[in-house]
Amino acid sequence: MNFKIKSRIFRISRRLFSFLLVWQTFASAYEVDVVKPGDIISIRLPALEGAAGSDATKILTHDLERSGWFRIVSSGGDYSIQGTASKSSIQCKVLKQDGNSVLSPSGSGNFRQMVHQAADQIIAKLTGKKGAAQTHIAFISDKSGKKELYAMDYDGSSVQRFTTDNSTVVSPGFSRGGNKIAYTSYRSSYPDVYVMGYPTGGRQAVSRYPGLNSGASFSPDGSRLALTLSKDGNPELYTMSAGGGGLKRLTKTSTGESSPTWSPDSAQIAYASDAGGRPQIYIIPSSGGNAKRLISSPAYNTEPDWSAESGLIAYNSSSGGDFAISIINPEGGGGKVVYSDGSCEDPSWAPDGRHLVFSRTLSGHTDLYILDTVTKEAIQLTRNFGNCTQPTWSGR
Repeated sequence: MNFKIKSRIFRISRRLFSFLLVWQTFASAYEVDVVKPGDIISIRLPALEGAAGSDATKILTHDLERSGWFRIVSSGGDYSIQGTASKSSIQCKVLKQDGNSVLSPSGSGNFRQMVHQAADQIIAKLTGKKGAAQTHIAFISDKSGKKELYAMDYDGSSVQRFTTDNSTVVSPGFSRGGNKIAYTSYRSSYPDVYVMGYPTGGRQAVSRYPGLNSGASFSPDGSRLALTLSKDGNPELYTMSAGGGGLKRLTKTSTGESSPTWSPDSAQIAYASDAGGRPQIYIIPSSGGNAKRLISSPAYNTEPDWSAESGLIAYNSSSGGDFAISIINPEGGGGKVVYSDGSCEDPSWAPDGRHLVFSRTLSGHTDLYILDTVTKEAIQLTRNFGNCTQPTWSGR
């Protein structure tokens, strides 16, 4: 073997050794347990101390169990949590079975949000997965007699009303950053698209073209909207600046397109169209080009939502009866039903890529539910709050 080859092999080996040394140091400093869907971590959570310890314990228990990764136990367990909480702060320690500390989660500020913050820190450390405890859900309710925009914490608490248009508000869509909501309002007697700051309020009309302006969906970076406009005839798919202007038409059909949702990398947009005779899910490049039909089935398939975390698309599916919640991998494979009790519509992904919020109609009344797509367990969020529909989950 000549000197040049030996020298090259030595350099490669040295780089590999250096990489492994750095990785070993990183893994030691940021040790994360490897978990997969279906895994359960047992964790002991005695009542936290302090003036707000009891309330904080209840919220923390709820957050960890709802994540799907944890089971709270009274003794033993893979980990245990100790700590104290007041109305303005929480300080905890997460200990292994041998008593060694692996994490010191904390939070401050709004009481519920600071506990949610500690929960997400625990979830991230012990599973390596994103938590959803600090997120929010916006939705439409007719509690006031009109369809208005509301929002709440992911667990159904702290409900706030955000519009008083006294008309009809529909199709809310959170930005991935969680600081804006796009929606359609008929407050001017016409369906126009507005963007509202969250949670501060304050709104701007961004699309007021003649005809329908609806279904606005933020791009992952929040700079653009995909939406449906009928200004040129039948409802077509467009993109535009999130602040208004920069309009680009993507489809040109004789039928109708609706419910756009962006791919995680912004390169594509999934949407519903009845171009094939009945509503189905299609994908089109966000820069324009040829559309591709994603699903080929006799069912009606509508309301797609593309997960930024898992890359899967959730949607409504109906074969002539009630709607069910289905999921498909856009990279290949057929769609599958994941929940079908009652009429289930409007799925929206949590940022953890595991949970969905959706509307479910039973006996003529509609409420919101959260679905764990791994366990298939559905938990009811809203009760006695009018008919609640069209939920959208904030990115964080």
